[in-house]
Amino acid sequence: MKTIFFAGTALAVLAAAPASAQPGSDDRSAQPQTRSAVQAQVQARFARADSNRDGFVTQDEVRARAQARRADRREQRFEQLDANNDGSISRSEFEAPRAVRGDRGERRAMRAERRGQRFAHRGGRGGGMMARFGARAFAAMDLDRDGRVAFAEAQRAAFQRFDRIDSNRDGTISLDERQAARAARQERRQDRREDRQDD
Repeated sequence: MKTIFFAGTALAVLAAAPASAQPGSDDRSAQPQTRSAVQAQVQARFARADSNRDGFVTQDEVRARAQARRADRREQRFEQLDANNDGSISRSEFEAPRAVRGDRGERRAMRAERRGQRFAHRGGRGGGMMARFGARAFAAMDLDRDGRVAFAEAQRAAFQRFDRIDSNRDGTISLDERQAARAARQERRQDRREDRQDD
């Protein structure tokens, strides 16, 4: 039986809306993104989420997938820390990565803590469309209100996001369009913060 002396992992969520259509999400955000690539990404993620292969994704399937991903990450983390493969993690094994990570590890931990604080501040609710599959986002995609999201519904949500960013309507999101969308989003957030402070 495996014994572990730490708890907590990053929240693993289904990202059915293409990460590359979300400005600044990763290195792919520097590359142009086409509408056809978005469709392919949504299709691949939807297929992974539709565990019973009935052509629909339910919140139960999303939760089950998230739990499985969390379990996989915990298992990987355990295996990384269990240097002698004895099925338990000693204090020295647990503390060894800290010495190797140094300042970089501390910065990463601080960023993770800030993300957790923002998540808690929102009452544990994630934002975004299908990226976090919160109840409100799920309802927004579930156009026929049958409690399930079909591929066409998921694709429509992703295309709506794509079309908002693709300001010149040429079927490709450029780096400039990503940056403009990011700036507009940050401005909206700032406006909301100021509105809350005024109340």
